[in-house]
Amino acid sequence: MFPQPQIWFCPTDRLLLSGYQILLSPEEIARSERYRQPQDKQRFLTMRLALRIILASQLECLPQQLQFTYGPQGKPELVNRERRSPWFNLAHSGNYGLIGLSTEGEIGVDLQIMVPKAHGLKLARRFFSLQETQQLENLPPGERTKLFYQLWTAKEAFLKATGQGISGGLHQVIPSKNLDQYQCLPSNYETKQWQLSSQRLFGNQADQTVNDNYWTAIAWRTNPVNRPPSSPWPTIEPFSWPRNLDSFL
Repeated sequence: MFPQPQIWFCPTDRLLLSGYQILLSPEEIARSERYRQPQDKQRFLTMRLALRIILASQLECLPQQLQFTYGPQGKPELVNRERRSPWFNLAHSGNYGLIGLSTEGEIGVDLQIMVPKAHGLKLARRFFSLQETQQLENLPPGERTKLFYQLWTAKEAFLKATGQGISGGLHQVIPSKNLDQYQCLPSNYETKQWQLSSQRLFGNQADQTVNDNYWTAIAWRTNPVNRPPSSPWPTIEPFSWPRNLDSFL
């Protein structure tokens, strides 16, 4: 069976587990203290805790045993990564975060709240291809906002997967019309090795109590030999917090 990435969404505005500090590194605790706004600190800590719990479950170890290193653009990676270790990435926007894992190759995830941007076209003219910008210019405001975020998240997800960040060249990353693959990538990457999922955060969830203005993109590298002609989008599952930290002590 073709292995799909595993994706979780996580609310970032909930109370942290009592005694959570034991699961984090001193560096993570120190980094959290540099945030001026309480909600930013809360978001950072929540996502790091969830990431550690998910990775520990996959690797059959304790969350606090994991050690991270960081790429030139700040992308976290596991120290002394083993062959069985998954690739991972995380994103957050508003009150939600997204965590993606892949056993096949690099993965990048992006999450954005779709709110109208007064300077959206200005950003597109600066960072998007000419064809994409013209397409946006010809749309009414509502459709323009949606397409802007679809394109932006698709581009950023790929650049996060490769560890480049947006400095890697948003205009060189062009998703296909159906937003299921990439039409064009920087010259040192092959489009056939990458897949793309573009969907609403809660598009497949039964709980529609939230106003779903969140859009997600997931980019992951695959082996084109093993890939079927078509495959479903990865399912975005809710992250389940443990009741307490007893199992990690």
